[in-house]
Amino acid sequence: QQKQCRGSRPLKYSITYYYLTMDNHHQTLTRRATATDEDIINFLQRQPSLPEDNASPAELPDTSHKRKQSDVANIGNLNIGQSDLRATFELERIEQGVEEEDDDHVHPLKSPLVSPTSYNIGTPTAQRLFFSSHPAIKNVRFIAAFLVFVTVATLGGLNRRSRGGSSSDGDDWGWSMVGDGLWFENEESDWLEYYPDPARLPKMVSTGPQRVDDNLGGMHLFTDVCVTNNIDSAKPPEMDTSLRGLIYFDKRMAKNPKRCVPCSTKAMNARAEDKWGEPSSLDSELGHQCGMKGLHTMYATSVTDWNDCTAETENRQFMIRNKQNQLPSHAKNVRYFEEPTLLLSFKANDRESSLFDTLFTYLPYWHVYRKEGYPFNNVFSKSVQGCLSHSRNWFCELTHQMGAFGYARETNWEESHATLYCFKNLYYNQLEYQRTLSHPRQITKQIMDEFRDEVFNHFGLRPRDRKEMIEKDRKLATRILLYANESGDKNRWDNLDQLVRKVKGKHPHVDFHIVQDFDIPIAEQARLFNSADAVVMATGDHMANSIFVSDDTIFAELACGSPSLTNNPRFMELIAGSSTSVDSYTTSSCSESRSDAALCITCLQDKSSFTMPSASFEALIDDIVKRHSGKTSVVRDER
Repeated sequence: QQKQCRGSRPLKYSITYYYLTMDNHHQTLTRRATATDEDIINFLQRQPSLPEDNASPAELPDTSHKRKQSDVANIGNLNIGQSDLRATFELERIEQGVEEEDDDHVHPLKSPLVSPTSYNIGTPTAQRLFFSSHPAIKNVRFIAAFLVFVTVATLGGLNRRSRGGSSSDGDDWGWSMVGDGLWFENEESDWLEYYPDPARLPKMVSTGPQRVDDNLGGMHLFTDVCVTNNIDSAKPPEMDTSLRGLIYFDKRMAKNPKRCVPCSTKAMNARAEDKWGEPSSLDSELGHQCGMKGLHTMYATSVTDWNDCTAETENRQFMIRNKQNQLPSHAKNVRYFEEPTLLLSFKANDRESSLFDTLFTYLPYWHVYRKEGYPFNNVFSKSVQGCLSHSRNWFCELTHQMGAFGYARETNWEESHATLYCFKNLYYNQLEYQRTLSHPRQITKQIMDEFRDEVFNHFGLRPRDRKEMIEKDRKLATRILLYANESGDKNRWDNLDQLVRKVKGKHPHVDFHIVQDFDIPIAEQARLFNSADAVVMATGDHMANSIFVSDDTIFAELACGSPSLTNNPRFMELIAGSSTSVDSYTTSSCSESRSDAALCITCLQDKSSFTMPSASFEALIDDIVKRHSGKTSVVRDER
């Protein structure tokens, strides 16, 4: 009964499509493949018949599989050549003695719920999905009509209890329809409301920001707000994927013609989160508050009002001039999330920034939430698609290994220029709140040790405290990890190889390991730093891997200009490390002719590269070996 088969959920496979039709127990396979009809019919005739609804247990085919499955022909055993296994995404309707269907009938393969995901039809799962669209009992017409009635009634009930949009309530598997209904491996939100027209969105009145914990700081809660994406900051040379726009609904701003315009980045950098709501935080040109780091505020009375306001020529020119273009620029539809959601923003191309500016703000909350429970059910991030599910980004891998967000699910966003995402309860982890670790109460040594122990365990690294290892082996060589940053635009170490060759004769017992590139998986980066007794490197965001070192590791960071954020006494205290200072000059002040053994480097005027005198390098290695030997001797003597 072809009409009913076509009413079932359609699927796409990575092999040729077949439609199985039933007519008084006669099996016919409508095909679109190069296999012959005779091969297919002969195959089906060798299979047991489909069971009738009144068949006795003795007549039913037996199966040894413990799970319930359909007693149908195993189409995966069809002898079809590899060249025949080609997907047909627009299956032609081949009618065989069946009346033509209505013209307005939706083609199964054009349904918005069809996933582009490919399946291997030879697997039990694919077979179960493939044959789920075909009748197996006599009364299928009645059952199909009944299910349609129940479905329509259920959807009607969901719409009545929603805010006015079309809703999708997740089932036991966590599936829900978002946008075009793509299939994802990770779970979607359990409750989402979709509004194809922003005018249908009920009135929203925003509140916040409210500090989640006054003692910790850095985490804020907003209600009834929408989030946009700054597309200018993500372009070269900034490549900043962390900036978001926040649409804040407040009728008191209705008469401000520039209410929807975000403040410039320069104005934002002068603002602190503690000034939100105070007169000093107002932008004199725009007449409204700017927001906080990473979250630029725009005001409106509704989404429609925001659309109209941003369409004004003067406002549009201001946003273009200050590189504050937002996506969507004009919202045509809205996704509204009822469940509490965490807005996760970070610089995807900067390991150091993502660690200090994002993770260290969140770390004290992780310490609390993993014991008391997470207040949010979903995580929304525009920095990297699939950060919680499949991304290999350094920051995403790190948060995954530490279980940063518990069982919260990632909200997948669409690549659409017209979709606006709004949230009933939005948690914002503020950027740069702990950039300099200036809030000592937030990250304690206990919290840092707990974090590092968790990461060490999941990455399979050696423990932080190596006293037991040192006690067992008196002949452990000192391992020094070096990096010249040869592919960098700045701070390239030009003469590292020559320096190492010269000093090896004096320290044959030292293991000098030069890293060629850090474009490797995070697990390999972690193992490199974890194996080192000392780290001597040109500065760069690779220094974020310092969180993987063991206690008592010695650091010497070489930089023409500002060093990395890891060169911070508070950070060294938290990881139980020590830092050696190396001076930088742009003149001949640091040269081989110096009588003293000063630790220094000579930088080019543009700070693109530097060199280090052999005397300075030798003095640096001598100091590292002496300090490391002293620490190991103390441990062994204590035994």
